[in-house]
Order: sequence, then C-alpha cells, then structure tokens
Amino acid sequence: GGGRGERLEKMTKFTHDFVMDAVRHGLLSTAYGVRNGAHYGVKIRAPHALVMTLLFKSDQPLRKNFEGILKMTFVHARNLGGFCLVYKGLLALGRALHAASGTPLLTPPGTPAAAWHALLAGWVGGMLIWAKHSSVNEQIVMYLFSRILVGLVKLLAKKGIHPFSKWTFPQAYPYFAAAVWAIVMWLFEYHPKVLQPSLEQSMRYLYHDTNAWSRDCRELAPSAASVAVAALILYVQRGKWSQLFDLRARL
Repeated sequence: GGGRGERLEKMTKFTHDFVMDAVRHGLLSTAYGVRNGAHYGVKIRAPHALVMTLLFKSDQPLRKNFEGILKMTFVHARNLGGFCLVYKGLLALGRALHAASGTPLLTPPGTPAAAWHALLAGWVGGMLIWAKHSSVNEQIVMYLFSRILVGLVKLLAKKGIHPFSKWTFPQAYPYFAAAVWAIVMWLFEYHPKVLQPSLEQSMRYLYHDTNAWSRDCRELAPSAASVAVAALILYVQRGKWSQLFDLRARL
C-alpha cells in the first residue's frame, strides 16, 4: 500500500509540474507575442501611413497628418498585439488543460495542442480584435484573405485534388496575374466605389489624374525621388543595363 501511495504521489507531482511548466511557458510566450505584435504593427504601419500621407494628403495641415499617422500606427500595433494576446493565450490554455487531463502533448511548446485549437483561437481572436470594420482592419483582413486563397489552392494541389493538382503555382501564376489585373481595372473604370478606398485613391492617381495637365507640361517632369532611384540603379547595375528592361529577369 505504501509503494502504491508513493507512486501516486510521484505521479501527481509530475502532473502538477508538467501543468505548471505549460502554464509558465504559455504566459511568457503570450507576453512575448504581445510585444512582437505591437512592434511589428509599428514597423509595418508607420512607413506605409507616412508614404500614403505624403502622396495624397500633403495639402492638409501638418499636425492633422501627424495625428492621422500616429492613430493608424497605434491601431495596427494595438490590434496585432491584442490578437497575439488572445490567440497565444487560448493556445496556452488549451495546452494547460491537455496537460492537466493527462493527455500527452505531442506538439512543441507555444503551438496548438490539437489542430482545432488553432481554428478556435483564430476565430475568437478575429471576433474580438478584427471584427469591427475600420480602414486598418479591412486592409489587414483583405491582405490575409488573398494569402489564404492562394494557400488553400496550393494545399488542394498538394493533396492531389483535381484540377489543382494538374498545375504548379508558377505555371498558373501568369494567368492568375493577368486575371487579377483585368478584373481590378474593370472595377476601377466602371465601379470604383466598390474598391477599398486607398486602392481606389492609388489607382486614380495613376490612371485618371494623368488625363489632364498644365499648359507648360511641368507635371510630366520626373520627380526628384524617381530621378534619384534611376541614377542609383544605373550605378549599381553598371555594365548590366539591359537587364533593367528585361521584365523576366530577376534583379
């Protein structure tokens, strides 16, 4: 009887230590994820917001532009950090519950204990963090949507599902690229308001603002930034200038 009690005590201590290790790692991993989410949000959004402001809002007051850049950067960083908190926190909870129930953990620390945990945690995080419609959230969600469509098609091809398995992505890409540009240009020309506002603004700058110019044609002069980039690339590619105009070459 004493031996069995001792074994039970050791097993209980092992389970307790196992659960505590899972909880400890989950807390630290989640905190690290929040930190990286906030950092990445600032790193990605601040330059993008600055460029878009310089291109399309340079006529507005400097203070207003600065506040706009700051707000968009904060929202991006806050939401990415918040999503990391929810997603990684739920994964950590799932791992701790697995450990507490005695179910073997067969996946590395910080990852889902089961595949459905990733789906559930992603859904909950999406509803809590990304469900409110805003320009920042829409851009991120649409970016992800395009990536998961390509990823799912690749997955279907990998699993041998017809007709996706008949084509590799490099083989299909030229037709995919042509179709995307054909559709977006048709939408822009005939239904521009259904496009995301920043996309419509960018396309208007490229294709409609260039339909009229002043009498002295000063708008046709290249910008200082364009001249600088052209000069630098000519210097870097000296001796290989023909490659600059080869659309199939990888620079």
